[in-house]
Amino acid sequence: MTTIDDLFNRPAESLHPRVRDWKARLEDGTSATLEVFRPETEIGQAPVEMNLAFTKDGRPLPLETVAWEDELNSGLIRLGVRAISPEQESERFALGLRAAMRTAEREFGDGYFNAVLVDFIKDSDLTRYEEIAEVLKHSTALSAPRESKRYGPCREMIADAISGRAQELTGPLRYSQDQAKQILVSALARYLDQRFSVSSRRRLGLL
Repeated sequence: MTTIDDLFNRPAESLHPRVRDWKARLEDGTSATLEVFRPETEIGQAPVEMNLAFTKDGRPLPLETVAWEDELNSGLIRLGVRAISPEQESERFALGLRAAMRTAEREFGDGYFNAVLVDFIKDSDLTRYEEIAEVLKHSTALSAPRESKRYGPCREMIADAISGRAQELTGPLRYSQDQAKQILVSALARYLDQRFSVSSRRRLGLL
């Protein structure tokens, strides 16, 4: 029987139980890749799934499918598990950006956050990438007064969220900076597309 004293003495473990299991398997000579499955439906996108393909001694092991959880994805990144392709990595990091931006969204509200996000991107060199520039043409963000005391902190949180994902790509996932840039740009374009419902509005004939 677990006692309250046991809980105080239990070693702190920050890893999700699934991530602990994956970590043990990877340390035992197993390799893994991730595929993100996010099917389109008539009314939008279905719930996201993560498909993990494990291989040991050159033999594929049974596919493991779990519902997308930001914590699980973060754990896989820390373990150095890449997606199966650059396109899949972009899809994965679009979801990672969504998770990383949530704190700023809650803190400042959707409308204000959208305005500062668009400002941040327009003030950077990210607009030289056609896929990002094209999405921004159809953003629905209003303008935000830059002299507001809220503006700077919101902008810093956005910068931190994007920078954190960039450093995940070149850090634990070990992509070259050139590869990481391509993935991050594509991920940002996907995130903005979903954020401002650009593809959804296009499908409905609203653009």
